[in-house]
Amino acid sequence: MMSLRYNLLLLLIFLLAEVSILNASAAPDQVVINSADWQDVYLGAHYAGFINIKSNFLISSEHASTLIESLEINKKNILLVESNKAPFAFSYKNSLEGAGFTVEEIIASGTELNTELAKRANTSDFIVVDDSSGYNAISIAPYAAQEKYFVLFANKKNIDELYSFLKANGVSRIIIYGFSDIEVKNKLAEFKPIVINNGSRFDNNIELLKRYKSIKQLTLTNGEFIEEGIMSGKEPVLLIGRERVPDRVVEYIKESGIKNGLVIGTELSGVAYQLRQATNMTIFLKFGQGLAKGGSSEVKPLDMFPLPKYELSIDINSVKYNRATNDLEVTYENNGNMGAYLKSSIEILSSGVRIATLGDRESSYLNRDSTVTMAYKTELIGQNLTAKFATMFGEVPGSFERVLYKEMKIEMIEISDGSSLNISKVSYDKKAHKIKVGITNIGAVNAYAKTQVKFLVYGEETILVQDKAMLLEPGTSKDVVFITTLSDTNIEENPDINVRVNYGQRESALVKVIEGNYPLQIPIDYVTLIILVILIIAVVMLLGFALKVPYALKVVKLLKSLFIRKIGL
Repeated sequence: MMSLRYNLLLLLIFLLAEVSILNASAAPDQVVINSADWQDVYLGAHYAGFINIKSNFLISSEHASTLIESLEINKKNILLVESNKAPFAFSYKNSLEGAGFTVEEIIASGTELNTELAKRANTSDFIVVDDSSGYNAISIAPYAAQEKYFVLFANKKNIDELYSFLKANGVSRIIIYGFSDIEVKNKLAEFKPIVINNGSRFDNNIELLKRYKSIKQLTLTNGEFIEEGIMSGKEPVLLIGRERVPDRVVEYIKESGIKNGLVIGTELSGVAYQLRQATNMTIFLKFGQGLAKGGSSEVKPLDMFPLPKYELSIDINSVKYNRATNDLEVTYENNGNMGAYLKSSIEILSSGVRIATLGDRESSYLNRDSTVTMAYKTELIGQNLTAKFATMFGEVPGSFERVLYKEMKIEMIEISDGSSLNISKVSYDKKAHKIKVGITNIGAVNAYAKTQVKFLVYGEETILVQDKAMLLEPGTSKDVVFITTLSDTNIEENPDINVRVNYGQRESALVKVIEGNYPLQIPIDYVTLIILVILIIAVVMLLGFALKVPYALKVVKLLKSLFIRKIGL
């Protein structure tokens, strides 16, 4: 009898354990993310979209109690993704279980979380994206969810770990989207990835949209926040900018014929209105969400998690009219955290009446934490002159999403500028890893110069700008040096390098410009050449014992004459 009871007790324990295991491993009905790290929030929400379930995420510690009210109570199985470094709420699993949910918990962050969720996704298709900002990640989220690609955040520090995961997991399809470190590209080359990188986040976004089979409606956002609807994968995302719709985006809408767009959040309603005016698109606005409990009609704000973004900031410091040169001299300043291209339209007003309109035909690059003075040729006559600016700017030409409106009084000056410079050569020293631009002052006065070079590195445009203007006295030459590493492949893709030199007599107003494409010269390493010639001569002399000595001496004389001619002696 005791034996029977003992066996029944064991059976009951095993059954309870089995039920417990089944509950713990039951497929989740919804995902909750508890992390202050945007990548953790993105990955948790992306995983939910990938397996076609809803996600919710905390946006603050105060949000912990109210988020539970938003959860669907009939969906009991929750996967809790909790940061092991920066959770908003402590022991949030207990709170969820106290509300009647069954909770499976993943406590991880960063690459560890990325690979864990990728394993659970059970796929061999991946999209690799850089983790420096959120724009590209938002752009690919719906496409990845629809086409069943899992997103991997890669950089030069974690690529070895991701590579090991990919080798063990296996890869069928892989896309590298947007800018990536060269270490990432090299490591993933064996998987033969498709690369989508057309220069700007807007061009990349449009290239991705062309890969959808059909599009009835677009989600419109600026890519600066995570929102559950974006991550669900129900509709493709179109990036529309923060203050201005880039021309390329307007062109795409007109070409595609897409008629409907859903704007996420009220902050972008003004930009969406611009898009409607330019394209006749029908715009809907998503500005809130309902509560899951009790049939409440209350609408609460959307949960939005902020993402790293480009801080573009252009200002105009001064506007001067130089009577000696008939130039309107405008000094622009970049206060942002990255370089930007700008293009201005300028109305000139005399006592409030427009008398002229000036502007830029091409965009100009302005490095971060720097200024540039641009000269606009015009003849101005009038009283109380002011300049009214509409300056568009963005990270690449043709994708201006920001605009500065400013009106300033025009100051009168009369200063001549007799400076004149010449670019003598552009070279790359492979041993020292230096691009050198030779500049000569061919004028009769002192001149200040600030140089910029533009070249390709594995197909991606790179711009280097001299930190400070240098002084050149009349008749002197100096080399501007940029320290950078160019591989043989990089040298091959840059037979010419674009050089722009802003210069002038005044260090504060470099109003003159030389710009052009110059052949990239590679100086000969004479030390290596001399050693090579000596080795060849030594080999020939040794062969002289086997050959006729006079013949060997003739070869040596020939090599010597060729060497002397090569080095110009």
